[in-house]
Amino acid sequence: MIESLRAGKNVFVEKPLCMTEEELEKINRIYKDANARLMVGYNRRFAPFTRKIIEKMGHDSKKAINIRVNVGKIPPDHWTQDKDIGGGRILGEACHFFDLAMFIAGGKPVSLSATVLDDPLNHEDTVIVNMKFENGSVACVSYVANGSKAMPKKKIEVFSNSVSAVIDDFRQLIFYSGGKSVSKGKQDKGHSDEVRVFLESIKNGKPAPISYEEIYLSMRMTFDVLKSIHTKETINY
Repeated sequence: MIESLRAGKNVFVEKPLCMTEEELEKINRIYKDANARLMVGYNRRFAPFTRKIIEKMGHDSKKAINIRVNVGKIPPDHWTQDKDIGGGRILGEACHFFDLAMFIAGGKPVSLSATVLDDPLNHEDTVIVNMKFENGSVACVSYVANGSKAMPKKKIEVFSNSVSAVIDDFRQLIFYSGGKSVSKGKQDKGHSDEVRVFLESIKNGKPAPISYEEIYLSMRMTFDVLKSIHTKETINY
């Protein structure tokens, strides 16, 4: 990937962008001097229900956001649990939801703090993360592996200016604003729209659909979640 960036190519990376902070800073240095287009697979940004919330509430409005991800347990020897191969579940998957919180909030992070459930295997796969953003929005991401897989995996709640919205597993969206409106459909987590808009950006010579600054910040936030867990401190930006 790094050599492709140096060569000014179009690069699509499935999350995470990288595995270490050193790699992130190396990518940052190279990208600034490269005429390249970089995209990371944060598909939940492009899910139709996510976009409907932004359309109704506005991208820059001050919001309170709850994101609950019920991932369930996986075997201790699964490759994603290997910190050198899969990076662990916070780095390998929870990064999705830190990015989604930032996207819905509509602003850069100003602080975050993380608390992890004690685990004798030190997997760090049940974590609560609290975030605040420049526009005053706040978010709580609960990524939990100690529950039942019979429960739907994702619930996203957003509150702003007397409007409330709930996404249930990307199958249903409910708006509460004076009354109640419900949208249902086949589960769509944004994969096809993500690829479509990236290809359109290449075809039309436009910037990638996620700005490089946001790509960098999402990865920075993920490493800072791990740092907050280990130091028990709030990270300020």
